[in-house]
Amino acid sequence: MNKTEGKLPLIKFENLAGIPGLFHFITTRAGGVSLPPYHTLNLGLHTADNSQYVRANRALLATETGIAADKFLYASQVHSGNVLVVDEKAIYNGMFSKPPETDAMITALPGICLMVMVADCVPVLLFDPVRKVSAAIHAGWRGTVQEITANAINAMVRNFGCKPSDIISGIGPSIGPCCYEVGEEVNAIVAKKFNTTKGYLVSQQNTPKSHFDLWYANAKQLTDCGVKPENIETAELCTLCKPDIFFSSRAADGITGRFAAGICIKE
Repeated sequence: MNKTEGKLPLIKFENLAGIPGLFHFITTRAGGVSLPPYHTLNLGLHTADNSQYVRANRALLATETGIAADKFLYASQVHSGNVLVVDEKAIYNGMFSKPPETDAMITALPGICLMVMVADCVPVLLFDPVRKVSAAIHAGWRGTVQEITANAINAMVRNFGCKPSDIISGIGPSIGPCCYEVGEEVNAIVAKKFNTTKGYLVSQQNTPKSHFDLWYANAKQLTDCGVKPENIETAELCTLCKPDIFFSSRAADGITGRFAAGICIKE
């Protein structure tokens, strides 16, 4: 991954950054106006932060990226496996005025920046350079066991005729297998859903609890769908290890802001 040096630090995947006609980014928590404990670039209006600060942060992001503020599409994330197709009909029906309840969005429309907000969950970005289709995915443990990343790939195939072998993917910063302790309930759900815990649940020193490897789980969904392993870039940046760079819900006992991943097909 590469980091830009503008007023707002933005992180980019190397594999997506080289595609003509595509713009993407991952924000950090730096460069905004929010006060502690949401300092500083909190982009989540659903947090208890002052909404004026959040809107100011979103305006700063629009300025930094050169994308019009009214072209950023933020969803109301509900930890589902749902995938929404963003097309002209959806926009006509008011999608921008009332954030849709979904955890993944796909579009072939240029100029719209699909956004997902996270603070330990996994942001996944997808792009098909052949069909010119983009996707942004919010994959927490609940979304992961509902196979939201696979659902997004299948929706791209079904709605736009994409071939998984053409799709380029970036798996962004989130809580890593080094830190993501889970209890017996999640262990049981993972084992039932995937018919194995191998690769999904890992052991770490100094703790008896299993750790859920969300990076592996979402990459596995991609390759199982037919995405080429060489087309998958994983940031391998743990938010709990780096709470000075990224918002982390676990690091802040649930009271924190949200950073974001965005993807936009250029007009």
